[in-house]
Amino acid sequence: MAPDDVSCPQNSRTEIPAPPGHTRRDVVVVADRFARFARGDRVLTLSGLLGLLGSGALQASGCHWAVHLGQGIDGTDGDLLAAACDKTEGAVYLADPQAFRRPPEPPEVVHKDRPENVLLAGVHSPVPEHCRAELRIHRDNELVLDHHTGEHVQGIVIVEAMRQICIAQFETAVRPGLVPAAYAGVWQRIDLSFEDFLFPLPATVESVIVESDLGRDTNLKFRATTAVRQQGRTVATAGIEYSMIAQGRIDTLERRKADQATVAYLG
Repeated sequence: MAPDDVSCPQNSRTEIPAPPGHTRRDVVVVADRFARFARGDRVLTLSGLLGLLGSGALQASGCHWAVHLGQGIDGTDGDLLAAACDKTEGAVYLADPQAFRRPPEPPEVVHKDRPENVLLAGVHSPVPEHCRAELRIHRDNELVLDHHTGEHVQGIVIVEAMRQICIAQFETAVRPGLVPAAYAGVWQRIDLSFEDFLFPLPATVESVIVESDLGRDTNLKFRATTAVRQQGRTVATAGIEYSMIAQGRIDTLERRKADQATVAYLG
């Protein structure tokens, strides 16, 4: 089964009819981090939108504004937007008011330490072999702090999102059926294809385990196909071979190889 066959709960949107004499306008708000993407009148930065709401310019435009949440908007931002929208008496509203309230996964689910570096929310596995999640890019994620190549999200974010979906699939759908133990993920091979740009808009990350070997509980082997999709477009796909190795075993192996590397360098 291909990754696009995986289903997950759909986001609910609030559809409020435009008042008589008003034209509906749909806009996306993104974190200021993605300001280069926010050009024209269809995409706004958070600070830009809050400024317009505070000035009354949107209310006076004769339009009925539906605000969709792009990347980098968290719960605190959403609360600010919701409060500002409430003051417009319905002229501006959040199209999916619950979107920013869906938290990212806990860091331990994707083997990270800092919450802002988690790239997934709403991990969902209808069966252990199939997993899907929302892409969630925090404005202070370590991979977006120093990027200057135009309006798209850099490819390393896609690679990390694919790593995280494999780890999250293991932690949430596979490991609960195993003997309790801590594991570390080790990639052996990745065959990656970039097919389109990823932009700071909603997207999904998907994984399907096509082969697994659970015969040795200290070294569990998997082969998976992963994909990142955005608005019906496939942005990137990858075939990944990886192992989930018992933490005690990987610590011993890594220490031995670290010592060997040091001896090889120093003599």
